Amino acid sequence: MKFPFLFGTAALCLFTACAPSQQPGDEEALLSLQDDFYNLIDIKNVPTQPRNRYVDLNLFADLGAWSGYALPENQSSQYAGAFIGPMTMNGYGWMAATLAQPILQVNGKPYDMARNVQTAKYLPGRLVQEYADEQIRMVTELCFATQRTAVVRTTIENRSAEVVTLSMNWKGGTFPGTAQWRTEGNVATAMRLRDSAQVATNYLTAETLERVGQDSLLVVEKKELKLQPGETYRSRYAQSVVLTGEDLAAEVAMAAVADIDRCFDENALRWNSWLQKLLGGESRFLKENKYRRVLVKAMMTLNSNWRSPAGDIFHAGSNPSYTGFVDGIWSWDSWKIASANVIYNPEMAKDEMRTLFDYQAPDGMVPDYISYNKKYNNWRDSKPPVAAWGTMNVYRSTGDKEFLAEMFDKLMKFHQWWYDKRDHDHNGVCEYGSTDGTLIAACWESGMDNGVRFDDAVMLENGENAWSMNQENICLNSFLYAEKRILAEMADILGQKELAGKLTKDADALAEFVRTRMWDDETGFFYDTRLGTGEPVRVMGAECWLPLWAGIATQQQAKRVMEKMMDPNKFNSTLPLGTLAVDHPRLRPVRGYWRGPVWVDQVYFGISGLRRYGFHKEADSLVRKFIDNAQGLTTDGPIHENYNPLTGEALNAPNFGWSSAVIIKMLLEDK
Repeated sequence: MKFPFLFGTAALCLFTACAPSQQPGDEEALLSLQDDFYNLIDIKNVPTQPRNRYVDLNLFADLGAWSGYALPENQSSQYAGAFIGPMTMNGYGWMAATLAQPILQVNGKPYDMARNVQTAKYLPGRLVQEYADEQIRMVTELCFATQRTAVVRTTIENRSAEVVTLSMNWKGGTFPGTAQWRTEGNVATAMRLRDSAQVATNYLTAETLERVGQDSLLVVEKKELKLQPGETYRSRYAQSVVLTGEDLAAEVAMAAVADIDRCFDENALRWNSWLQKLLGGESRFLKENKYRRVLVKAMMTLNSNWRSPAGDIFHAGSNPSYTGFVDGIWSWDSWKIASANVIYNPEMAKDEMRTLFDYQAPDGMVPDYISYNKKYNNWRDSKPPVAAWGTMNVYRSTGDKEFLAEMFDKLMKFHQWWYDKRDHDHNGVCEYGSTDGTLIAACWESGMDNGVRFDDAVMLENGENAWSMNQENICLNSFLYAEKRILAEMADILGQKELAGKLTKDADALAEFVRTRMWDDETGFFYDTRLGTGEPVRVMGAECWLPLWAGIATQQQAKRVMEKMMDPNKFNSTLPLGTLAVDHPRLRPVRGYWRGPVWVDQVYFGISGLRRYGFHKEADSLVRKFIDNAQGLTTDGPIHENYNPLTGEALNAPNFGWSSAVIIKMLLEDK
């Protein structure tokens, strides 16, 4: 690992030139730089135990780190000036409430930071706290320097007209009985007993380290320091967190020679570059700061879920959410996420596409989930085939033909796997299924785990380790149609003209089947159909507008689907485009999971489908209604997994990745 000095002086000049300026007649200058976006997500919280697993404790991470930090709570004098954590993203939780709480005396008297707090800010890529009175101003900042190391600098300025005498200590510790400690020089290391993860804090400018208890530490930064009027003192420390088996000594050695100030400069350059890429497009939503803030919040969420290679994960990828979904990567989550993060971080997006395919089986299957510990990988089912779509999104953004060639054969094998293992009657139309014959795993394979349309499904054996539901799925075959069209385009780019032609012909045949056999003219909607009889499974759900997203529907079919989507008694509820029509008797808007709550990926598919068929006015109205009514989106709440369609209340996992990814794509009007 290297310290990421990513940009040069020219980039800094570029950002200065691009800063928004208020023009005569402008109502509001558009926000576009790192310092413009602060506290978009409330991460002020302090853990009371190592594993607050079911408590929503939000935090910040960067550069693919497997650790993160929070800010102290507003009323917490106990932790004022400290950065809370670190928490590790391997399922074992918080290492500490804090390992470095500043204790400051001014002219021999304790300095009460809680009474002098000015700001505590979570910026994109950086945490900042500021404390000030008539005597001193103290600013402490944290950013990540590498995948495993965060750095903190604390600047104290004498604001008075007199000489000020300061003394400063750091105190902190791990939760009782959870770690073993050792100290060497200015480095204090705690190894967590449960999983052998280690955190080493190198107090680069401190005078001495003193142990004051089995689980705690006292660090003397300065016993006595005289500051002249206008003079400043700067403290620095680096905190490295490594997982089991990783080289802590090498990380600590790099941190010891790091230029901490330059780390902060590079952080600003990198994040400002990302913001310019994210906010520099032509979408009409970019003309309002409300939507720019939501876009940046989504990018920050994706970034805190980003994990560098570790354990049995060989390429960088993303947790669905660091709140409850740590230590692994889910497949279609990852492919959706890559489709958004390529906009600002293309190399991350390429790895996001690679990481699940590192485990592709010889028969083409891609597992549902891969874990930090591969023995937990889930091979009972796969996930819907949006991998080619994700790869093509990366290619269209980067133009990287080598990456396309690298992925193409893998994508073709995965595509063919569906026809080999999930087409019970060999008619070229597939069903969701499982490797173990269980319906629950087949439902998981759909990604819509407990959807109402599966209530009466039964399993049919296709062959060894291959089972299907007894219904052909409208969403699956819409995805497969889109994948055929995309793979044909890829084949054409890569010079495989004959294959491109075959895929196009197969796509046309599948589209004809969906348009004629999976369409119900009586209700004006697409549905799953029963194997053998072709009878529609008449459950009006979000899966039924996938033929619009894929481009299968006729214009008249699309119009009739649009009318249902815009109907307040079907899908245009307080929060629009839920997973089940709101007049369905099995609607469960709060605890239903896929039985009614609004899942943001399905909102995106619906909006994109409307735009494909020219219903832009309707699409715009639904986007605005969704953003305005989803709890917390335009304030400082996190982005959630799903929401109540009747109230907009946030429901399951906060800080959710694919929700963030598709919000970016919706607001950028990106298909």
